[in-house]
Amino acid sequence: MAEYIEPFDFRTIFIKYFLGSEQVFMFIFLLIFSYVCAKFQMTTRIYLVLLAISSLMFAFIMGEAIYILIVLVVGYVTFKSISRIFV
Repeated sequence: MAEYIEPFDFRTIFIKYFLGSEQVFMFIFLLIFSYVCAKFQMTTRIYLVLLAISSLMFAFIMGEAIYILIVLVVGYVTFKSISRIFV
């Protein structure tokens, strides 16, 4: 049976139906974000500012403040490793 989805409910569309869970969405976002920033050869300072903004966004969306620290640490390590491997 079909379920009605609000047209601008991006949280439900992307997180629930597209990837399945919030943690998978955060992981895929970090991988894509790190790859794009490494491909454009952004400096570490610019990347960390953008990463801090996105970690605050994830903490607000998911409702837990621990995601700020997790996104910052995992995102920085991912950025450094991707920039060394692919660029």
